[in-house]
Amino acid sequence: MKQGTLLRDNRLLAALAFMLIAAAIYAAHLQGGVSMELGDVLLSITTHQEGGLIVSFIKAH
Repeated sequence: MKQGTLLRDNRLLAALAFMLIAAAIYAAHLQGGVSMELGDVLLSITTHQEGGLIVSFIKAH
C-alpha cells in the first residue's frame, strides 16, 4: 500500500459527504424541506419563515 492512500481516501469520503449535504440543502431550498435517515442519525433540513434554512441532526437511541 502506498503511503498517503488513506489521506486521499478520507478526502474522497469527505468530498462525497459534502456533496450529499449540499444536494440535500439545495433540494430543501426548492421543496421546502428534506429529511434523511443515515443509520441512527436523522438529518432534517427545513426552510425558516424569515428566510434561511434550519439544519437538525437527531441521534436515535
